[in-house]
Amino acid sequence: MYRFISKLLLLFVFAICIVHCDDFTMPVIALLSTVTLSAFAEVAGRKKRSLILFIVWLIACFIEPFFCFSLPVLFYDLLSTDKVWLSIGIPLALIVNRSSFELTELLLIIYGCLTALVIYSVQHKLKKSEKALIDTRDKSEETTMLLQDKNRRLLSEQDNEINLATMKERNRIAREIHDNVGHMLTRSILQVGALSVINKDETVGSGLSDLKETLNNAMTSIRNSVHDLHDDSINLKSTINEALKEISENYKVEKTYDFSETMPKNIKLCLIGIAKECISNVVKHSNGNAVTLVIREHPALWHFSFSDNGKCDGHINESGIGISNIKERAEGAGGIVNLSSTEKGFSVVVSIPKN
Repeated sequence: MYRFISKLLLLFVFAICIVHCDDFTMPVIALLSTVTLSAFAEVAGRKKRSLILFIVWLIACFIEPFFCFSLPVLFYDLLSTDKVWLSIGIPLALIVNRSSFELTELLLIIYGCLTALVIYSVQHKLKKSEKALIDTRDKSEETTMLLQDKNRRLLSEQDNEINLATMKERNRIAREIHDNVGHMLTRSILQVGALSVINKDETVGSGLSDLKETLNNAMTSIRNSVHDLHDDSINLKSTINEALKEISENYKVEKTYDFSETMPKNIKLCLIGIAKECISNVVKHSNGNAVTLVIREHPALWHFSFSDNGKCDGHINESGIGISNIKERAEGAGGIVNLSSTEKGFSVVVSIPKN
């Protein structure tokens, strides 16, 4: 839009120059040709054909004096391209055709060229300022997005720490109940049982039986509560991460977790056991330096894969204790195991369907 308005202003200088002409035929042809050439210059841009276009335009200015009135527009278009060196032809065209113009007309053309230079300079500064503003805005938005992402990660890490602390506290409470209250209840049940054996009074014996039944119910209730606390406190991700720390100094570890916390307890225990067996096998048998672990939850199954980059001879000893334990754990949870041994390494893939 700025360029369009600028060219209209410069063409107004052209119109002023031809307004006093007696014959308007050639001036109008020159004006229309100038509009056409300038439009083509906008389309040509920095391509090679723009060079031919500007050379033709300059030649027209040398041949026909009326085309010299278009020199301000030509100069403005040249400033917008990498063909500014062609501007040397502008004063030459004026010198060649100086006898065809009055002094006022020459001054008006020169004034138009200077106006074109000022307009272009102002527009160039405005473009630079606009670009700087856009860059600043983009950097601001990028910084905002990075800060938001960092805040999300901090909140996620904070939630994980709180969750881990909660689970540790649950484990501690479960151990306290199991070691203290559970043992005291067990002792009480044994004592009541002993009293029931040596007691001969039927009235007291009935009370002791009721007391023993009450203690047994309390023991069962506490045992269930302890198991529930312990089951809820099993964190699959943190448990496997702790196991991977054993090999993190000697192996590059890549982990991918994508599952919900609602995974059943037996699946968690199964995957933890399989992961520990895989880690143990890597330490004992692998000659690689990197391992990759992936646990994903799909709509129909849980997927577990563990691989290393150690070179293998293709032989798999499926009767080994480690492989047998992996298969038993997977089959116990209703899953299947696929083993692979190639030059690129050894891998274990387990798929456990959801019920």
